[in-house]
Amino acid sequence: MRDVVITGAGVVSALGNTRTLFVERLFAGRSGVREITRFDATRFRSRLAGEADPAGLDAAASGAFGHEIARMDRFVRYSVIASRAACTESDIGNGHGTPPGGVVCVGVGMGGLPHIENGILLQESQGVRRTRPYLIPSLIPNMAAAMISLDLGFEGAQYTFSSACASGTQALGEAFHSIRRGQRKWALAGGTEAVITPITYSGFQAIHALSCRNDAVTPRPFDCGRDGMVVGEGAAMFVLEDAEHAAARAAVPLGRVTGYATTSGGGGITLRSSEAAGRCMAEALEDAGARAEDLDVIFAQAPGMSHDDRELAAIRTVFNSTRPAITSPEGHLGHTFAASGPLSLAAVLGAFERQEIPPTLNLDTPDVGFEQMDLVSQRRASRVDRCLINSFGFGGINASLVCIRS
Repeated sequence: MRDVVITGAGVVSALGNTRTLFVERLFAGRSGVREITRFDATRFRSRLAGEADPAGLDAAASGAFGHEIARMDRFVRYSVIASRAACTESDIGNGHGTPPGGVVCVGVGMGGLPHIENGILLQESQGVRRTRPYLIPSLIPNMAAAMISLDLGFEGAQYTFSSACASGTQALGEAFHSIRRGQRKWALAGGTEAVITPITYSGFQAIHALSCRNDAVTPRPFDCGRDGMVVGEGAAMFVLEDAEHAAARAAVPLGRVTGYATTSGGGGITLRSSEAAGRCMAEALEDAGARAEDLDVIFAQAPGMSHDDRELAAIRTVFNSTRPAITSPEGHLGHTFAASGPLSLAAVLGAFERQEIPPTLNLDTPDVGFEQMDLVSQRRASRVDRCLINSFGFGGINASLVCIRS
């Protein structure tokens, strides 16, 4: 069993498109949630979104495949930008292509949904001849991993994980396991999502999943006044390496991945099961060789929906004799679906560096029955050595990742 370290990270988010900006604004309690600019949202009950910061996103058009990448859906462009940043920080390949023994693993939930919607509208309004040639390549979920590989000159295996909001965490976890088992020397892994488009809002509005508050204190993870999620977008990609591989090239570890688990089980298509979520967390700790009392912070998914209490119930069951701190970046970003777990990992790396816990925004009054749990509503200086990340998706899919400070 090999040790697995993180040596590079790249971020695209509503808080900024560098890891430094993301971490600074996250810990400062900045919110990236704003009025939607992509379309006229007045016909929807929810009119807010965590749109990615536009600064620097035009960089996707650079490189040998920049012409193609610039015409792809946003989820592809975001993943390429984040991957470039992760490889630059890791210095993997030293600018001479990627080394052998690697794998690319990307989690994508809904693929190119905006391109699908726009393609249909364009065909209906202007005819079949107006359909754009990049429509099909832009909507296929695997095009994020494919364009990352083309952009970096990567020639190894690539995999796409499509498991709703657990996609990115599964991509990270499966990459981690492949390195720990000695099958790979390194991996580029993470998640990406960009579905701020009318069909997303109409679909989630139909199942009453969106917040209707439309004010500056939305979404509200774990707060008793929560009324739904806000749609967010972004990407986070990481270079994972066999520790010996990293040491041989003098790469500096940002943290270590030590455990991962994924489980199934839910109360319905959209209803989370606290029992299955708890089992996932417990199995991830076991995989890490850790005890509940070893954990310092849980980075919860907590999108501000009614079933946030089920995640808290699962945490209370697994950690019934301990009291880990609990936080969530969803109040800053909105719910970023497949990118939510990877963006939480970027927050974890910031917590390791700063020895602080970022706040859960808009948490004023804890959910009834969970007042005694350590829900972090204000930035806090604290020892942060071991963290757990949760991701849960429609269909009863759960994923948890355990990381420790290097």
